[in-house]
Amino acid sequence: MFRLVRVSVFLVVVLSVALVAFMGLTILTYVRLTAEKPIAKMYFERLEDDLFEAHLASVGDGDIGVFEIYGDQWRIDAEFIKLKPWANVMGMDARYKLVRFEGRYHDINDENTKPKMAYDLGLGDVLDLMNYLAEWNFLIDAEYGSSTFTDIKQDTLYTVYRTQSGIIVRSEPIPEPIGYEPTMLDDIRAWVSEN
Repeated sequence: MFRLVRVSVFLVVVLSVALVAFMGLTILTYVRLTAEKPIAKMYFERLEDDLFEAHLASVGDGDIGVFEIYGDQWRIDAEFIKLKPWANVMGMDARYKLVRFEGRYHDINDENTKPKMAYDLGLGDVLDLMNYLAEWNFLIDAEYGSSTFTDIKQDTLYTVYRTQSGIIVRSEPIPEPIGYEPTMLDDIRAWVSEN
């Protein structure tokens, strides 16, 4: 009887540890496969009808610039390398290179007839990784272009994120100051005025 109780307690402990380990691995897998990293922030100032000044800064370096764009929407494009899911779970992240920033029009007739302006960005780590991984291509799942666009709204701060499968954008209103407390937007404005 005593031996049966010991074996039962031992089995309960082993199964409990296995269950906790399995749950931890499941959570780790979810976190790694849904990981996001902010890569750029921007805001817009209207200069004229359908002409905006875009203040764009890289989250890591902070060095992109100010661009005049035409349209009522903006778009940013990236070259993208998606890694295999097991590589993501092991801690490796997808790679990107921001390649183009431009304005666009919601209305297709405006898109085809009104002025446009696009800018080469050339920011990111995709080409360095391609050279590094030339012989390690078993890690790469796919290489493709990823793009995101949205309407231009003043008094809005846009953040571009790198996910494990592409780029996305989220926006938030620029907060009204209650008292002076420097924000990321203040840092962007200070950086833009210095350059």
